[in-house]
Amino acid sequence: MKVLLISLIFITFLAPAQQADVAVNKEILRIAFGSCSKQDQPESQLWAEVNKTNPDLWVWLGDNIYGDTEDMDVMKAKYDQQKSHTGYKTLLSRSSVIGIWDDHDFGVNDGGAEYPMKDQSRDLLFDFLNVDKNNPARKRQGAYQSYTYNNSQGNIKVILLDARYFRDSLKWENPGTDDKIALKNETGDILGETQWKWLENQLSDNEIDLFILASGIQVIPEEHRWEKWSNFPMAKERLLNTIKKIDTPLIIISGDRHLSEVSKLDLEGYDYPLYELTSSSLNSPSTISEENNRFRLKNKIHERNFATMTIIWIAGKPSIQLKYIGKGGKSLASHQIQFN
Repeated sequence: MKVLLISLIFITFLAPAQQADVAVNKEILRIAFGSCSKQDQPESQLWAEVNKTNPDLWVWLGDNIYGDTEDMDVMKAKYDQQKSHTGYKTLLSRSSVIGIWDDHDFGVNDGGAEYPMKDQSRDLLFDFLNVDKNNPARKRQGAYQSYTYNNSQGNIKVILLDARYFRDSLKWENPGTDDKIALKNETGDILGETQWKWLENQLSDNEIDLFILASGIQVIPEEHRWEKWSNFPMAKERLLNTIKKIDTPLIIISGDRHLSEVSKLDLEGYDYPLYELTSSSLNSPSTISEENNRFRLKNKIHERNFATMTIIWIAGKPSIQLKYIGKGGKSLASHQIQFN
């Protein structure tokens, strides 16, 4: 009886580490992703181009609408407008769609935990994304989620981090001007302790062959003056240390910046190079011409764009064919990422 009791306790303890919020038996070979889509500019959307790539999965990386309001009727109307676009409805009929928010669809520019309507706004985000009513993410605070796709050659887990709901305050130099600079909150947090524990649990899944970690704001870059994980150095260090604990390839995808780029960090103590693939904006590109990023590979992209990752499995390891695509299906950049 004692042996049986111990065994049951052991199984119960281990089980959560093997589970995502949602597990799907679906072959995911091509993932498309993007961010920053102004819902009131349908003529400049890239949904026709997205649909031509035939993605198995689309991942929203934030600013899925420009809500910027505490009026939830206004927020819902903007989501409804985005969801009504013909090309987006076609995407919904063909592909799986998941996503996370950033500040403008959260409800306030550069906002965090202080935003008073975050619970109501979260529910509208989940409704927009068609998050199932029984999804565990619906039953907790915040918008973080995870999805496992069980492929015949290798299992993929997409982890969607919420960098808004729990985030500590961020101060600015020259606030309210075009020259504002985000300052460091040396001891501030981004995820909140409950989400941190959930993330560690998700990354402990030893059935996964590739993790894709999604964050609305950039993780690796340090030098630009806008929002980024580097404004919260303790939180960023904790995230990188959490990644070091796994022995599985992991790729970060992010949005927010109204420009696109690939960053690479050689993370000491991690068996693989750490890549971050930033894709932004779907229809409102940046006019910033000069901006340093010592981790950037090749050139940044300023044209409106989205990205696709085609995953090819070689000897049990994922090889990523990354493409950035612009208006009319124009190829803007490509990269090959091989994990050995």
